[in-house]
Amino acid sequence: MKWAFIDYENICTLEPIDISSYVKVVVFMGAKQEKLNFGKSQHPSPFNLNIVQIKDIGANNLDFHLSYYLGVSEAKAPKEIVFDVISNDNGYLPLIRHIRAKGRICNHIKFGSRTNKLIEKLRSKPVSLRPKKVASLRNHIASQMNLKGNESAIQNQMNQLVTQNVIVINGSDLKYTS
Repeated sequence: MKWAFIDYENICTLEPIDISSYVKVVVFMGAKQEKLNFGKSQHPSPFNLNIVQIKDIGANNLDFHLSYYLGVSEAKAPKEIVFDVISNDNGYLPLIRHIRAKGRICNHIKFGSRTNKLIEKLRSKPVSLRPKKVASLRNHIASQMNLKGNESAIQNQMNQLVTQNVIVINGSDLKYTS
C-alpha cells in the first residue's frame, strides 16, 4: 500500500501520476493555485484525495507543510505503508533519507519532462528569436506551460533553467548557453 504526498506547486499537474496506484493521495497546493489539473488522465475507480491548500505566501511555505504532514504520517501510519514524495524539488531528500533510516520505504519521484520540453522548445528556436529579458521569459513559460498566475511554479521553471545551465541571468537580461 502506498501514499502519495504531492508538491503540486512544483509539478503543476497530476496527469503523469498514476493516482489509482495509491491508497491515499495528499496534494499540497500554493495560495495562488485555484484548481487541480488532471490533464487527460482517467481514473476508473474512486481514490482517496486530500487537498491541503496553503493560505499564506512565503518562501518554502508549501514545502514546510508537506514535510510536517509527511512527519506526522510517518509517526502514525503502519510501517508497511510506502510513502512517495512527488516533487521536482530536491530539498526533500534529507527528510526522505531520515525516514528511510527509521525503516520506512520512502521514495522521491520527479517529473522533469515539463522542464525538458521547455528546454527543447527554447533550443529549437534561433537565439535571436528567444526571449531576451527575464520578464519575457517568465511570460513565455507561463503561456507555454499553462502557469499564468502561478508565480512560484514559473520561478521554479526559471530556477531549473539556471540549474541546468540553459540560461544565465544578469539583472533583467538573459544569456543562453546554447
